[in-house]
Amino acid sequence: MPEYLTAKEIENYFARGMTSITVERMPMLTDEAKEAIKRFNFEIKVQPSAGATPAKGPSSPPASTCGRAKFKQRLQREKPLVGTFIQIAHPVMTEFVGKLGFDFVLIDSEHSAMHIETIQSMLQSLSATPTYGIVRIPTISPEYIATYLDAGADAIVVPQVRTVEDVLRVQEAALYPPEGKRGIGPGRATDFGLRIMERKVAPNKDTVVIIQIETREALENLDAILSVGFYDMVFIGPGDLSMNLGVFGEFANPILTGEIERIIQRSKPYKKKIGIFAGNMDMAIQWLGRGVDLVAINSELGLLAQYVKQSLKNLESHLNEP
Repeated sequence: MPEYLTAKEIENYFARGMTSITVERMPMLTDEAKEAIKRFNFEIKVQPSAGATPAKGPSSPPASTCGRAKFKQRLQREKPLVGTFIQIAHPVMTEFVGKLGFDFVLIDSEHSAMHIETIQSMLQSLSATPTYGIVRIPTISPEYIATYLDAGADAIVVPQVRTVEDVLRVQEAALYPPEGKRGIGPGRATDFGLRIMERKVAPNKDTVVIIQIETREALENLDAILSVGFYDMVFIGPGDLSMNLGVFGEFANPILTGEIERIIQRSKPYKKKIGIFAGNMDMAIQWLGRGVDLVAINSELGLLAQYVKQSLKNLESHLNEP
């Protein structure tokens, strides 16, 4: 891991609502980083681990995100969030992507083979970055909902929500009593029980739940789904939605874009944030221009594939020049 902090990293921390970071040892700072610290009134707190002897010289980057704004607080800002899905089930991948400048990564356990232990390690790896960790759960299930929230996910995305009854099932599993039926335990979300008594007052204030709209049935029940107040965001899945509407993969088809626009407009009176998947940068720019609050651009594998294919195409074109 790098033994210094750059100005760009500090700018990324600040852009994500962080005014400080806590590290075990003071890292080396570039001159530009020192200027950035002054400019943003940023603070680096040194807190040696228990039993550790303070050391001189460089250290690893921050091992904690205690200076980062809660994800629910970040959602209230006007600046939209940009991130990508993660398909590879390994903490090195989330840590690496978390250092690239994205606001969030969306770990996809719906369509990728991932175990809860691996997902928790992936979330832990983001502690050394300013990037939020969201998990899309496999299906509507109390076990998945509570377990991933307990593992420390900043938010969960619940796929295939079709009815208001589905939403109420999610509420029961995601929220502590009296709003829900979630059990409390010593997971990462409570610092393994060290902060468990903080749940005594306003236990659900930091819980972020995102409901995914991607079926014709959900469109038919849209207002009923939106009327349930506990969740924070509607996430639109254009892929499944286009298949349900009979125009699979035709992302510019008016049938699809019209329904997406209807979701965006109908969500406003209910004060729901809007997120959406975009297959490429052009689509992301298009939807950001329509006022969405969050966009997930492809996945780490999808973006890699796009870059490699285009690079090989450019190379082949160069080699074929006379």
